[in-house]
Amino acid sequence: MELIPPHPRPRHMTLSRTARGLATTAIAAGLATLAGCGTYVANGATSANDTTATGCASVNDATKVTAIRAMHLVEPTRAAGLEKTDTNPVTVRALFRDFCQVLSHKDTSNAVLHCPMEIGLSYGGTFYAGSRALASYVFEASGCERVTVTAAGPGAKPESTVVAGTAAAAAPSLHDDMAKTLGLSVTQVFVPYGAHVNQGSGPSK
Repeated sequence: MELIPPHPRPRHMTLSRTARGLATTAIAAGLATLAGCGTYVANGATSANDTTATGCASVNDATKVTAIRAMHLVEPTRAAGLEKTDTNPVTVRALFRDFCQVLSHKDTSNAVLHCPMEIGLSYGGTFYAGSRALASYVFEASGCERVTVTAAGPGAKPESTVVAGTAAAAAPSLHDDMAKTLGLSVTQVFVPYGAHVNQGSGPSK
């Protein structure tokens, strides 16, 4: 697959996407390319309320999570469609807790992050307690990763932050727990079409 050359563009916006009937909202910040390398300042967190507004107080009630993979490249890829439902409370709560740890430990530094291979890969879904929705999420899994969680219910506002610095350190098992929920290896989660992607925080090699 040949990716288009990098053309940095502002991403201070809210992107709404619908995949197989599931509406997911991804909040992006900083400068990045649609397919290539980008950079932006780590302190790009957005917060409407504290983390209780995201439904994090209900982590231990969660019994199910859904996940749909989306990729938003200009060029088509070989990534197959993916839709999963995990009903194991142990793995469901572990993933929910990871997201909440990321949001409650937002990195406040002004370090410039390098975002190699920002290919628009994301996972979105909903956490449930039985049939009752607790919160929806979007996990932007390429380039500089980002987590957005929105509590269920009218008037709820999304809370979002980059998974870097203190946020990344607070959820060291995030990648493993996402893979367990999807029933995939970590490599398959983050590089679904088999190409090599530099997932580090340094410049692309």
